Parts: sequence; structure tokens; C-alpha cells
Amino acid sequence: MNESKLPHRAISRRAFGASVIGAAAVYTMGRTAPTTSAGPASSPYRLVAQEMSRTAGREFFGVNGARIISAQNAAQWHARGFRDALAATGTGLLRVQGGTTSQWLDWRTGLFDEHEGGGFAGRNDGRTPLLLSDWAELVGHTGATPIFDLNVANSTLDDQLDMLRHAQQLGMPVRYVELGNELWMPMARYSEVYPTGADYARTMNEWITAIRREFPHARIGVAAADDSSVLGTALGDRFRAWNDQLYGTIRGADAVVIHPYWIVDPVTADVSSTASGGVVQWTQLAQRLLPKVPTGMEIWFTEYNQMGREDLPLLRNFPAPQQTWAVALSVASFTLRALLDPRVGMAVMHCALNGAPTATTGGGGTTNQPLHALISDGSGGSELFGRTALNWALTPLYRSLDDSTTVRALRLDPGIESPAALLVPAYTGLAEAFTGAELTSAAGDTVAVLINAADRPLRIALPPSLIGARQATTYTAAPTAAPAFVPGDTISEIRTVAADTIELPAYSETLIRSS
Repeated sequence: MNESKLPHRAISRRAFGASVIGAAAVYTMGRTAPTTSAGPASSPYRLVAQEMSRTAGREFFGVNGARIISAQNAAQWHARGFRDALAATGTGLLRVQGGTTSQWLDWRTGLFDEHEGGGFAGRNDGRTPLLLSDWAELVGHTGATPIFDLNVANSTLDDQLDMLRHAQQLGMPVRYVELGNELWMPMARYSEVYPTGADYARTMNEWITAIRREFPHARIGVAAADDSSVLGTALGDRFRAWNDQLYGTIRGADAVVIHPYWIVDPVTADVSSTASGGVVQWTQLAQRLLPKVPTGMEIWFTEYNQMGREDLPLLRNFPAPQQTWAVALSVASFTLRALLDPRVGMAVMHCALNGAPTATTGGGGTTNQPLHALISDGSGGSELFGRTALNWALTPLYRSLDDSTTVRALRLDPGIESPAALLVPAYTGLAEAFTGAELTSAAGDTVAVLINAADRPLRIALPPSLIGARQATTYTAAPTAAPAFVPGDTISEIRTVAADTIELPAYSETLIRSS
């Protein structure tokens, strides 16, 4: 995610979003009232377990190491309260040192390169640096495994190898290495260093060979573009040709790195579209992008989330979307579907720490900061290190994986759909409103995760593998609830026992596990 305000000549993902808004320059929207719904259907839906399965471990779910730009946020990464809150999520992966920030940070000093083109001028003022030793402390405290996002835009291979060596000396395992962040973006520096995807691949082939020589067990990912939407044409020829040139030239990489973000249509930004956005985005990726990835290469999502208002023409005229329970269910649905696909190797959400922009945190080129927060930073009246809606929805998922978990999909018969209208990817129609998965540990313990993103409750007949006296925990709230950002907004945690059927409230996430 580009966390800094780009120079005017650069075109970011946000500029791309603005380019497709058209004439919709003025838009007003209040908090949508909770949708009322009828009671559950008299005949239950049947939950069916699919035969196909995949295995995943704790090092699948994770969070991006951001935001670390402002003096206030950088200092908070050193706070015990934040480290404890991050550890409580059970995240298995932590991306070091964020996204765009990783391309403009000196790992030896923790300071930003303030040269023109990065947008970090003045950002070192009063800012407490984050050093590798600080990241090592975070990794140790949370039990997460680092993903090292190497600086391939403003550093050298030798310097980045030194960083990996030092990280290993500090006790951080070098298991996952990401070669740069969004190099396909038409930022002046990126275009200068890597005019094409083939140029990037040729240089990275040298880096891959050198990294393998010293860290033979490391998994290495390269930066691909999310070209699943036809609207990507707005980013120009370099973007359009990036993936084909990358795939045809790269050698020895283990994975391609994709950053899916979606924007709910701001003109029809209703609860249904918001709750369904993640499923729409996943479907577009599964149909249009994933099949193009070369055989034998995993897909890594090292950033993903919903987007909204940006500090750009047209988009800045819209109110910034708030992170609500509907947003959390949307992101959780995308996360769970990523886990179910054997082509995906990790799902790392953007981002760990965020809050409403203030004079002390700075907008950083975006005004939708609260939309992305796993943990709130106290700015804009938010709760300091509070649990956001995303935190409530994702923590149970993170904590459901052990070192070797068998995962298979659960589907409803008949299926259920909700209307959705998205700007990116461009979509108007129906989207599946239920996402389910069955997770079985190596010890044989089974957890079922059931997400109901519809506006009505569902009575579910359980499959044979889940029938019996089982503990069920349901998380639910008004779809517009915004915990950690709106005082008094909460997520209800309801514990029941499931036998052969269970009722899923509207806009809910339920976990069923052995008693």
C-alpha cells in the first residue's frame, strides 16, 4: 500500500481509482441504518462439506507492518500496549518494514530516504526510528514470522543481504523474502529503475540466485500487478504488460505477490455492497488473475483490504468510509476464501496499526486510514490500541490454524446471494453472501468457520462431521457498528451449543468447535 503522498507526476492505485469515478464529484452519505430482516426460514439450509482440501499452517495469516510513518505511530510500535494487542490477534506473519515504506527506509538507521520521488520529506522530524532490533522484539513478542520486504528500489543487493544476515543474527528466521513493493506502479523512481516487468525480472533473477546461496530455505516472492480488472488500463502500457513480461522472464521465484484492494461504489455505498465486497474481489481474482500465474508459483497477498476516499481530485469529495462490522465481514470473507484456495500461500492484511488522520498522524496521501486498522492508534478520538471490527472478525481466524491444518470449503445448499455494486473491480450484480470452511488440526480437532454476510438469519443443518454437542461462538453486531472508533459500538460474542442445526444471525461470524 502506498502510504505516502506521491508527487503529482506519479500515478498511484488511488489515482487510478479517481480516474474511473467520472463525473461523480459530490456525494454525501450518513451511517446506514441497520437492515431489518425477517426471521429464519422454516426449512434449514443444508451445509455441505466439499471433498477437495488443502493444508495450511500458522504462517498463512498475517498483517502488514504499518503504519510507521508519523512520529506518533512510529513511537506506538515501541509501546508495550501495542505489542500486547498485536500478540493477542494471533497473527502468524508480520511484514517488515511495511510496503512503500520498505523502499525508502535505511534499515541501519530506521530513517527515511528523503530524496525527491518518495514523498517522505520531513517525515524523520521527531520520529523514533524502528530498527531491526525493534522488529526482532516484535517478532519475539508476538510469535509471528517476518516477511522481509527488501528495498529493491533505493538500495543494493549487498546491502539487503547484510540486512538479512543481521536479522538472522537477531533471531529472526529468514523464511519469506519479498522483492520490493508494487514496482509496477508508475512512480518516477520505479519506472526509472525498472522500465518494464522484464527489466525487473532480470534484475531479480540475480537477487534470487544470491539470496538462495546464503538462505537456501527461504521462499521468495516477486511483485506482480492485480490486472484482474479491466479498469487497470488507466495505469498505462507499463502496467498492462508488467505481468506477462515478469512471468516470461523470472527464474527461481517461489511466488508472485498481489495486492488486492476493492472500492465499494460510493454512489450506492450500502451495507449489502460493503459486506459483499470481499467476495466480489475474490471472484474476480479467481477467474481472471490466478489462472495466469505460472504453474508451480504460489500467490502471496501481502496487502489487501477495502479502500475508499483518497486525497485526490473527485475522490476527496466523498466522505471517508468508516470501518464497520460490514467491512470486517467483507475482509474476513476474502481472507477465508484465500485460505481455501491451494494456490494461495499467505494472506497478510493491511495493516496492523491505524486511526483517523489528525495533525499528528498525518493523512499520508490517504484519508481512509481507519478503514484499514486492525488496532486503533488513538487518533481522531479512537480508542488507543483498541479492538476494531477487523480485529474482532480476523482474530478467531488467525487463532484457528495450527502448524498443519487441513482446510476444506463448506457451502450452502441452496446458496444465498446479496446485491453488490463495486467501483473497483467494476461490478453490479449478486454476490455469494455465505463463506464457510472446516479446519481440522493434526490432532483431529475440527473448527468450522461460518460467515453470514446476508441481511437475514439462516438456519443451517450441519454436515455429519459437525453433528453432535459442540461449542459455538457467534460474533455479531449492527452492520454499521464501528468499535474502537465510535464510543459505545461493540461486537456481541454469543456462546451456544450446536447439535444438528444452528442459527446464524444476520451479519455474523460463527465458529463451531468440539466440546
